[in-house]
Amino acid sequence: MKKTMKKATGIFMTAAMAAAAFGTAAMAEGTDVKDGGLTFGITYWTESDFFKTIASSIQEAAEADGNSVTVVNGEQDSAKQIQIVEDFITKGVDAVFLNPVDRDAIAPALELLDEAGIPVINFDSAVANLDLVDAYVATDNKEAGVLCAEAMIKDFPDGGEIAVLNYPANSACMDREQGFLETIEGHGFEVAATFDAEGTIEKGQEITSDILQAHPDLVAIFSINDQAGMGAYAACSIADANVAIYGVDGNPEAKTVIAEDGIYKMSAAQSPIQMGKTCYETAAKILAGEELEEKTIDVPVFTIDITNVDEYKDGWQ
Repeated sequence: MKKTMKKATGIFMTAAMAAAAFGTAAMAEGTDVKDGGLTFGITYWTESDFFKTIASSIQEAAEADGNSVTVVNGEQDSAKQIQIVEDFITKGVDAVFLNPVDRDAIAPALELLDEAGIPVINFDSAVANLDLVDAYVATDNKEAGVLCAEAMIKDFPDGGEIAVLNYPANSACMDREQGFLETIEGHGFEVAATFDAEGTIEKGQEITSDILQAHPDLVAIFSINDQAGMGAYAACSIADANVAIYGVDGNPEAKTVIAEDGIYKMSAAQSPIQMGKTCYETAAKILAGEELEEKTIDVPVFTIDITNVDEYKDGWQ
């Protein structure tokens, strides 16, 4: 279990501690989630099919055991997400599944959860201080970047000018970028532009439009997720630019354009369905008082490209 970092103060904390009393007692005695009647809170950094699929997977498993789940979107607002967590504590949830808006800014909420004795299963993107969570369930994000780089090296053996659409506020995206950059090193690629696309279609399209004008010799773009990648795809399509795109997630929309065998070359795919199941199984072990073998639990990542996209066309894997 996490060590308490600091005491919270004021009226809110008094209410929160009282509301969390059941959760604390349950952890001390060991709780079988299959007995039913437990409540769980889920919050993620933004609304997307990917995160909704993770949440649905958790919810399906929880409800099968007679438990209930509340899902609240953080709306890319750190202050709002902290308030969401405070509400979860007030309601006395038994565990929280958390994907942070900002890896650093979420710390006060984690400290409140620690004080209240409520387990935290951090998923997809790590918080800055993993000591404040009980488990971290995620794709091997660095490997996702490696897979994108390997595909790009295969497609462009002589290298060339490339751009990177990153998202520095998100630790998963930072890991993807690191894996990508380390792997392309020494293969003749020049990173001509790196911009924060915030993981969104709109920003990805806007930034890519600017990049294409500034760097007409660009051969490829690496995007830390398929949402920004689809924005890049839209910008390249409008500009009629033959620029290869490599993304991460295995997003259904990205798989559709990958199947066209055009400029969207591949996606390093995550499995949000399996991630959700793993999150719930991990919470069950923690609530039952079981010792986890590892705090960080990896969900496999794999390449989806023109050679196998037909196997994964429908929805999320």
